Order: sequence, then structure tokens, then C-alpha cells
Amino acid sequence: MKSRSIRATLLPALVLFAGVSIPLWARSDRPFTNNGPILTAREANALVVTAKTPKEHRMLAMYFNQEAGQYEANAKEHEEMIEVYRKTPTPVATESLGGVRTIEHCASLAKSDREMARVLREMAAAHEEMATKASKK
Repeated sequence: MKSRSIRATLLPALVLFAGVSIPLWARSDRPFTNNGPILTAREANALVVTAKTPKEHRMLAMYFNQEAGQYEANAKEHEEMIEVYRKTPTPVATESLGGVRTIEHCASLAKSDREMARVLREMAAAHEEMATKASKK
């Protein structure tokens, strides 16, 4: 009897936890911008070719800004790794490992990620401008 009451108590709690834990964008046909991608890469690629309306250009601008944010987050992570490796130098961090030093590797990735973010922000700004022009037509 005792195990039955435990199951009766745990099952609804587990179902509630699972329902809350699944991100909203995983349950939606069109994800929310704060919980998932506004567009998939495939959708963005198709829309770049066909976008004409202000709404379509704004969706692309949001997509590119969201992608830029991800690259900026990746750059920050690599910069944090550099600091950790500098504070606790090890042969892996300072000496060649297969031709690549870990600190140099992280610095290269951080630089590349920052550059990608910059370009994506420029693309977002261009689509914002296109949206403004399209709304004046």
C-alpha cells in the first residue's frame, strides 16, 4: 500500500517536472526567439533568396542577431578557457600538442567567433534597413 501512495505522489510530480523542463521551442511549430531559434539555418537560407516583406527581413535580422549572439557566447567561453589555462599552466596549455598549443587554439577560435559575430551583426543591420525600405513602398 505504501509503494502505491509513493507512486501516486511521484508520478504527477514527474509529469509536471517533464512538462516544465521541455523548452517551449521544442513544443512549438514556430519557436519563440527567447527560447530557441527564430528560423532554422535551412529556413534562413531559403528566406534570404525570397525575402521581400518587412516581416521577412525582420525575421532574417532577428536570425542573424541570434546567430551573432551564439558566436559571441562561444568567443567568451574560449576567452575564459584561455584565462583558466594561463592561471594553471600545464604542458597541454603551453607546449605543442599535435602542432597546436591549447592557449593559441582557444585564442584563434575566440578571434574567429568574434569576427563571425561582427559579420552577422552587419547582415542583421542590412536586413533591418531592407525592412524599413520595404515598409515605405
